[in-house]
Amino acid sequence: MFFSCGNSHQQTIIVAAQTLQENIINLDSIAIKTLAFQFDSINTLVRDNKIEKAQAMKRLQDIFPELQAAYNRLIPNEIKNEKWIFPVEGYTSISIGGTRGEGYVPNGYDYFEGNRNTGHPAHDIFIHDKNQDCKDDRTGKFVNVRSVSNGIVIAMENDWESKSLLRGGKYIWIYEPGSNSLFYYSHNNEVFVSVGQIINAGDVIATVGRTGLNAYKQRSPTHLHFMQLTLGNEYYPKPVDTYQDLLNAKQIINNKM
Repeated sequence: MFFSCGNSHQQTIIVAAQTLQENIINLDSIAIKTLAFQFDSINTLVRDNKIEKAQAMKRLQDIFPELQAAYNRLIPNEIKNEKWIFPVEGYTSISIGGTRGEGYVPNGYDYFEGNRNTGHPAHDIFIHDKNQDCKDDRTGKFVNVRSVSNGIVIAMENDWESKSLLRGGKYIWIYEPGSNSLFYYSHNNEVFVSVGQIINAGDVIATVGRTGLNAYKQRSPTHLHFMQLTLGNEYYPKPVDTYQDLLNAKQIINNKM
C-alpha cells in the first residue's frame, strides 16, 4: 500500500508536469501566430507606404524579440543548418542571374520604403520557361520553391492581379530566429504556406511564377526573386549578399539531395 500511494503521487506529479509543459507549448504556439500576424499587418502598411518609418521600426522592435524567444522555447536547442537548401528545386547556382552575383545591387534599398524601393539587394534565379507558362520546359511541370532554412512564415501575399502595381506579386516573408534574419521569396505562381506556420529547411513553400508589376511583363524571364535581410541588435532590416550561400547550398533534384 505504501508503494502504491507513492507511485500514485509520483504519477500525479508527472501528469501535472506534462500538462504544464503542454500549456507552455500551446501558449508559445499561439504567441508565434499572433506575432506573425502582427508583422504581416505592419509589413503591408510598410509595403503600401501607409506608415511612418519610426512607427514601423518601433513595432518591429516590439515583435521580433518576443517572436524569437517564443520560437526558442518551442523548439529549444535547434541545430543551425550548416548549408541552406537551394530555393529552386531542380536547379543549381548556374541559374542565378548575372555574372558571379552581380545581380545583387543594394544601393538605394531601404525596407521601410516599401513598394517605392529602388536597388536590387537580391538574386534572381531563372527557370527554363520560354513560353512563359510558369512550367519547366523540360518537365512540363511547375517548379517548386523550397525554404532555404528553418523558420516562421510571418507575412505573405496570395492575391495578385495583372493590373496590380505591387512589385513582389505573390510573396512570402520567413523569419529565421537562429540568424535573426528575414528571407523574402517573390513573384511566386502559387503559395502553399500560411502566416504563423513553422517550417523546416527544404519545405516546399510555393512554385516559381511571374507575379508582380515587372515580373509579369513579357520581357522578364520567369524567375524567383530571393533576398535576405539581417535584423541585428536594433532590428533594422538590412540586406546581405546571399550569393556565396547560394553557391554552397544543397540542391534538390527530383526530390533527392
